[in-house]
Amino acid sequence: MEALHRNIETKRSGYKDKVMYHVFTMNTYWYIYMRTRNTELGKLLGENYMRKNYKVVAEEAAYLYEKQAWGGLVRLLDKEDIGDEGIGNENIIKGKLEAFLKGFEEIAQRHTSRYSIPEADLRAQIKEATVKLIVPVYSDFLEVFSGVINVKLYSSPESVESLLGQIFSGNGRSSSMGARRREINRMEGRNSVSSEIDSIPGRRSVDRFQRNRSNANAGDD
Repeated sequence: MEALHRNIETKRSGYKDKVMYHVFTMNTYWYIYMRTRNTELGKLLGENYMRKNYKVVAEEAAYLYEKQAWGGLVRLLDKEDIGDEGIGNENIIKGKLEAFLKGFEEIAQRHTSRYSIPEADLRAQIKEATVKLIVPVYSDFLEVFSGVINVKLYSSPESVESLLGQIFSGNGRSSSMGARRREINRMEGRNSVSSEIDSIPGRRSVDRFQRNRSNANAGDD
């Protein structure tokens, strides 16, 4: 197990993408924990050992993934420099929403093409945590400044939550060996995002999201 641990650490240290670093870590350690805990090897090592060396590491990586991948979006909607009602700061409000929606679109594209989470139970937990992190902040921002801007021109909180659901749905992942190899290649950075972006699940939703953002810009001018 020590040799396996060293091999994993060596491999993950090669990722330049910080989000990919955490995705690889949580995927790998979660997989080992879930697949080994009820085996003879898992019983031999003991539950405490398995939790400490694999489950806890995966959970810590999941927390850092959330912070690295999505935390920046939350900070974009900080209201401290706007004021309670936002009167006179319409351009700042619109700029924050524009930055948020653009950032969301970019992150969505990277997730549907690169940041794969194969384990359904882990993916469901990540989805729930991401929805709780993103949607309330976005919804509150729109509600607070609904008297200053036309919020109907922007994607609704329900649309954001729906797209998050599609990002973490796991649809379109074939169980064939060829698809599995392609998934591994993506995790190792051998394929660019642009080479597969048009064929990924949820791409149409991302396109609609982008059009909504463009319409909001036109409507507010």
